[in-house]
Amino acid sequence: MEFEFNSSEWEEYIRIIEQLYTFVMCSMDSYMIPHDYGDGRVVSMIEMHTLGMIAEKPGICITDVAKMWNRTLGAASKNVNKLQKKGYIVKKKLPGNNKNIHLYPTEEGQCLAELHKRYDKEENEKTLQKLMARHSKEELSDFKAVLESLIELQKQDS
Repeated sequence: MEFEFNSSEWEEYIRIIEQLYTFVMCSMDSYMIPHDYGDGRVVSMIEMHTLGMIAEKPGICITDVAKMWNRTLGAASKNVNKLQKKGYIVKKKLPGNNKNIHLYPTEEGQCLAELHKRYDKEENEKTLQKLMARHSKEELSDFKAVLESLIELQKQDS
């Protein structure tokens, strides 16, 4: 698809991209803020989502976590190690395979992952309700298509 824009239209779309970056930066900040998801201990959102992956797919490896998060192995390992120190996961080597380390939630980690799943569901529903009060289904559908394109472009560039 090729579009032609006049300079003021082009500038408006550039401002939209800049607003998107602002949204991304705000989101990244919130990912780093520790939160109590219901067990009295605080965990960052990135740690929580990593725990969620492990709880959803017990036995995955750190490389799987890195791929799912589109992160380096070092960054994924750092988050996994934090979760292990907090007692939310355990690392295990399978018999006959000393190379790969598999990740499993502890009972406490599984409970926290379930609390977080409920928390996310409630928060996502609140956000969707707020968006639906301001935008039509068509606008949200168009936004989804643009987001999918942006994600694809980002993955191609990284």
